[in-house]
Amino acid sequence: MQINRTPNRLTRSLLLKIGTAFLALPLGFNAASAQPVPASESPADQIQVLDRARIDSLLADPDEVVFIDFRRADEIAATGGFPAYLNIQLSELDRFLDFIPANRAIVTVSNRAGRARRGAVLLGERGFNVIGAAGVLDYQDQGGTLVGRRFDTPEIAGVVAAGTRIEVIREGFAATEGPVALDDGSLAFTENAANRVVRIAADGSISTHVAEAGGPNALAINAAGEIIAVQTASPAIAVIAPQPRILAASYQDRPFNRINDLALARNGHIYFTDPGVVPLPPAGQPRIQPVTALYHLDPAGTVSLVASDVLRPNGVVLSPDERTLYVADTWSQHLLAYSVATDGSLSARRNFASLAGFAELPDGATSGADGIAVDAEGRVYVATRAGIEVFSAGGEALGVIPLPRQPQNLAFAGPDRSHLYAVGRGSVFRIPTLTHGVDRPGK
Repeated sequence: MQINRTPNRLTRSLLLKIGTAFLALPLGFNAASAQPVPASESPADQIQVLDRARIDSLLADPDEVVFIDFRRADEIAATGGFPAYLNIQLSELDRFLDFIPANRAIVTVSNRAGRARRGAVLLGERGFNVIGAAGVLDYQDQGGTLVGRRFDTPEIAGVVAAGTRIEVIREGFAATEGPVALDDGSLAFTENAANRVVRIAADGSISTHVAEAGGPNALAINAAGEIIAVQTASPAIAVIAPQPRILAASYQDRPFNRINDLALARNGHIYFTDPGVVPLPPAGQPRIQPVTALYHLDPAGTVSLVASDVLRPNGVVLSPDERTLYVADTWSQHLLAYSVATDGSLSARRNFASLAGFAELPDGATSGADGIAVDAEGRVYVATRAGIEVFSAGGEALGVIPLPRQPQNLAFAGPDRSHLYAVGRGSVFRIPTLTHGVDRPGK
């Protein structure tokens, strides 16, 4: 039998009046004794204020919790916030009780936690499961990026118009990487530390696409619709769905270190990078000497070493005609390019473009160059310390799209692949563009 926990209209009105009267009382007033009590014993002060780490964990797994935002529309427009189930004023609570899910945990939201705590008290008195209160400005002060906060692009001819809004889809993921377009217009990306592939639909809704995926870091989709991933838990190139299988796990009987990114050609050739990061071995076993490498895996399953002299090989992608392979070297000032032969072999290594994100830092020189994407016109997009650097097919710098957080990887997805997605540092961003990605499986 389902119990109706929603009070009737008269009871709700009475409760609202009681709640409003309670809010008007000075902190420390105890209705039972009519004597002041320490402020720490007030109901509002018993509501837990959630910090950024806790909020991030809830944002990344939204199935169990809803956010009720008690701010005015102008406050939300000015500062942004979290993806809210409902935006109402405290004075409107009575009218919206029927719309608040009774079977979900609730976090109340305001600019600072004070008003959110008061809303939490009112909801708790009505029997809802309130697990905490959050202040969006407190979250921002702790380094979080707010959904709805205004971030705009500069003008880059043919790419984005000036003032195009950069959408903050969601924060709080555990190591976002490897975005790739799905056939239905949605986006899949890896959450490496959570060992899963996440799907973001066009409406921003989030779901687990592949669970227990071997520590996935980068993704591609082949002509058969299989999802191919770089796995890091036990380093390998593998099909992870629908039927998992290993494609390559070693070169000349030596296991890979911690492979990073891959590019898949239409003819089945795969190129992937190993930046030389070596996982710590089990206790008592010798540590493997790191080796940096760019590899080629042909359709027959043969792995070839293309280059071992790239300082920190990272992102990798093919040009639209697949005659050029671009490789990001994180520690170099230049984006590299190779010519691709019909048999998949590479030659003619060269510096393709100079990266604006390159700098001499206390820990060493780096551009932060990471993931790469290309559009149908052959323009090249690189995630670096500067943001998203955009180059012509000839290597001419066209502009930089700055982001709230340093991006780690890029992909075109959405309607006609006309949205550029950037992931990194637990965040997912979406940018409507004037161009579109390459119409081929994978990225």
